[in-house]
Amino acid sequence: MVDLHTSLSEDDFLTAGELALGVLEGEELTAAQRMQLSSPPLADAVTWWKHTLAATSETAGSYYPSEGLLSAVHARLDLLEHGEAGSLPVLHGPRTASRWSIGLATFGLTAAAAALVLFLATPAVEAPVQTVPAPQLIAQVADETSGRKIASIIDSAQGKITVTTSGLDAEAGKTAELWVVPAEGAPRSLGYLPAEGSITRDLTDSETAMLVEGASLAVTFEEDTGRLHTQPTLPIVLVGPLDTV
Repeated sequence: MVDLHTSLSEDDFLTAGELALGVLEGEELTAAQRMQLSSPPLADAVTWWKHTLAATSETAGSYYPSEGLLSAVHARLDLLEHGEAGSLPVLHGPRTASRWSIGLATFGLTAAAAALVLFLATPAVEAPVQTVPAPQLIAQVADETSGRKIASIIDSAQGKITVTTSGLDAEAGKTAELWVVPAEGAPRSLGYLPAEGSITRDLTDSETAMLVEGASLAVTFEEDTGRLHTQPTLPIVLVGPLDTV
């Protein structure tokens, strides 16, 4: 067993802990490794640290520190630096993660237990469950000659449809109207469309039931009466199938 008071200085004992944790870099790491090779007590201390840290990690479980823990630890250490609990060793110099972590271990079993209580105060937050996005339906239809285009996305899980349009300019008194054409059955109006732009609206349950793979979306120019039509007026200016993505 490593004897902190007779085998090593406090700094060397802390260096052994930093070697065990693997937190040293550059010249500090090189110097510490040379000391480890030339000093059997330091090498024994590194082994002691590794065994102690491994045993602690096996019993600690999986936890995340609560918010404000770091500031609470700093406040406690500030009190120690100003003389409270004077029997405990006081660390000086810059407050680095590695040196503070090793320094806590020299406070003895009581301080170590208190530190563990702080760190174990908040249970680990379960990782969010990754859900697979629900399938969506799309229809992209374009007439290169006229420049008319629609691109639609149907989110059946959310019950929404989004349609982006271009070139759907109708003659005076008429407007573009969107239809769902099922594989079997009569077409049903889904509402008016802007000549240019994008619209999103909620779907009814019956509309959602009709918007399935195998159905098609179609566009016609209808009389702008302010009410949806019961059947499309020929000609159909755009039509395309719904595909699952």
